Amino acid sequence: MNNMKLIDIYENDFENFKSNVCQLVKKLDPSYVIDKIKEYRYIEIAFESKEYLNCFYLVGLVNYLSNKYNLNKAIHKFDKYKLPFLIYPRDAMLLSKLGNDSLKKYTLEHAEPEFLQFNIVEGEIENVY
Repeated sequence: MNNMKLIDIYENDFENFKSNVCQLVKKLDPSYVIDKIKEYRYIEIAFESKEYLNCFYLVGLVNYLSNKYNLNKAIHKFDKYKLPFLIYPRDAMLLSKLGNDSLKKYTLEHAEPEFLQFNIVEGEIENVY
């Protein structure tokens, strides 16, 4: 499999990026996904390309999957970094702009710590459609 076809780290729309990555996790074995992320150096390439949002999402994903499935494949090289502000799901931000912060509060309360460490508000990734 060509590494650029597995995950497009240069995807400009973060919601599309997340959706594509989560669909990949749903289709493939979590351990395999982690191995390919590491083998193709997606995280390092994204970091070097200053695609920090996608980079830290992938680190959070690797750590989330590693912890959830007891895979012992977590990455700690990027633990000292975080985005300058919280990144919420698009639907939560839209409702907030319309004056309703309930979804923002809910998503923050239920965010997975592996993503929240980088200021990315993300829930259980297996529930993405």
